[in-house]
Amino acid sequence: MALVTISRQFGAGGRTLGERLCERFSFRLVDEFVVDELARKAKVSTTWLTGIEKEASSTLLSTISDIVSSGLFYRTPAAPGEGYERQKYIAFLTKIYTAMAQEGGYVIIGRGSQFVLKDHPQVLCVLLVSRYESRVSFIMDRYGLSRVEVESIIREKEKQRAALASRLFQADIDNPDLYHIVLNTSLMPFEWAVEAVSQMLTRLIDRK
Repeated sequence: MALVTISRQFGAGGRTLGERLCERFSFRLVDEFVVDELARKAKVSTTWLTGIEKEASSTLLSTISDIVSSGLFYRTPAAPGEGYERQKYIAFLTKIYTAMAQEGGYVIIGRGSQFVLKDHPQVLCVLLVSRYESRVSFIMDRYGLSRVEVESIIREKEKQRAALASRLFQADIDNPDLYHIVLNTSLMPFEWAVEAVSQMLTRLIDRK
C-alpha cells in the first residue's frame, strides 16, 4: 500500500486532487482538521500553532513575497516555551504519519506531512502550484467570492503556510527537493494533474 502527501499554494486545487485520488483509489483523506482533532485527543496543544498563524496574518508583517525572499521567519526567535511545544508537536506528527504510512491508503493534505515522510519508500509527495491569476479565478468561481475577498484570503493563507513550515521544520515549504513531482495546474487541464499523480501512485502501489 502507499500514501500521498499534498502541499499546495492556496487555490491550486490541492484538496480537489486529494478528493479525486481518494475516490479513485479508495484512500482516506486527512486534512488539517483531522490532524488537529487527533492532536486534541492525544492532549497535544495546538494553541501555539494558532498563535503563529495569527502572527503571520498580522498587518505588521511584510508581504508574502518579502517573507519568502528574505527568510524573515527563519530569523524569528522562538517564543518562550515554543521550542518544547514544537518538538512535542513534531513527535506527535511523526508518530501518526509513520503509522499511516505503514498502513497505507491515506492522502494527507498539508500539516507538514511532506517533511516527516519525505524519505519513506511508500510515500509519494506532491506539490501543486498555480499562477496567481488562475488561483484567484478558481476560488472566485468555486466559492462565489469577490476578487477583493479572494485576494485577501490568498495573502493570509500563503503567509500562514510559509510561517508554519518555517517555524515547525525550519525549511522552505516550496523547495522542490521535498517532492517527487511539482505540477503547475494553471499550465495544464486539471485532469492531467490527476492522471499524472494517479499513474505515479499506481506504480508505487505495484512496486514490490
